[in-house]
Amino acid sequence: MKTKLLELLCCPKCKSDLTIVKHGQNGSENAALACGHCGKSFTTENDFVHFIAEDEVLRFNKRVEFWRSVNARFYTPLTNFMFLPCGGAFNARKEVMDHLEIKPGSKILETGIGTGDNIPFLKAQLNGGTFYGLDNQMRMLDKCACNCAKWKIETELCRADAEQLPYKDCTFDVVFHLGAINLFENKKQAIDEMIRVAKPGTKIVIADETEKASKLFAIFQGKTDPVIPPIDLVPATMLQKKLQIIWKGYGYLISFRKPKIN
Repeated sequence: MKTKLLELLCCPKCKSDLTIVKHGQNGSENAALACGHCGKSFTTENDFVHFIAEDEVLRFNKRVEFWRSVNARFYTPLTNFMFLPCGGAFNARKEVMDHLEIKPGSKILETGIGTGDNIPFLKAQLNGGTFYGLDNQMRMLDKCACNCAKWKIETELCRADAEQLPYKDCTFDVVFHLGAINLFENKKQAIDEMIRVAKPGTKIVIADETEKASKLFAIFQGKTDPVIPPIDLVPATMLQKKLQIIWKGYGYLISFRKPKIN
C-alpha cells in the first residue's frame, strides 16, 4: 500500500480514517485496510484495494449486462464503435476532456475509469500530477493497469462504487465522470460524492449519452428508461451550472464549480 494513496483514502461507508492491518491465509500474509469506527475491512488483491465485493456489484439492466459480459480486451474497440456517430472516439473524448481544468501537480479523479481510455488525452497536461480512478469491475481495472504501465502514466486505482467514494473530503483538483451515469441507481448520491471529494473551487464535469443515442443503440442494449440529464440533481449551492449538448446531439455534458470557502 503506497503511503500517498493511503493518506487520501477513507471508509466509503462512514468516511472515517483507515489503518493498515495484516491478515493471513494458507501461510501467506496480505495487507488490508480497516475502519476503526464502523468495523468494515477491505482487502487488497492484484495491487487494488477492494472497497466492494463481487456480490455487491449491481446489475442495472440489459445494457449493463451486455457491456459487462464483454471481455475487457474488446471493450475499447466496441466503445470506439459506439462513438462513430458522435464524430469518432478521439473527437468525442476530447470534447469532454477540453472542459477539465488541469494544472501542474493536479490530483485528477475519474469515477468509472473502465480501461483507462481517457487517460492518454490528459498525459501531456499531467506535469507532475497523478491520475486516480475507480471501477466496480476487476477485469476493467486489470486492463486499465496494463494500459497505464504501457503508457508510462502513474495511476492509482481501486475497486469501488462511484456512489460511495473511498476518498477523503476536499482531496482532488479535477473530478470527472464520462459515461454510464445514466444507469446509476442513485445519481444524486454519485454527484454529491463527486462534490465532497473535490477541493473548493474545483470544476466538476459529467458526460453521458442523450436519449437520441439511447434510441440509436437500443438494438444492442435493449430498451432503457428515457434519458434525463441529471442537471437538476446538482445542488443549488454549486456555481456556474451548465448543461450542453455534445457529440453531435448524441451526448450531454454537465459542468459546475464547487464554491470556494470564504
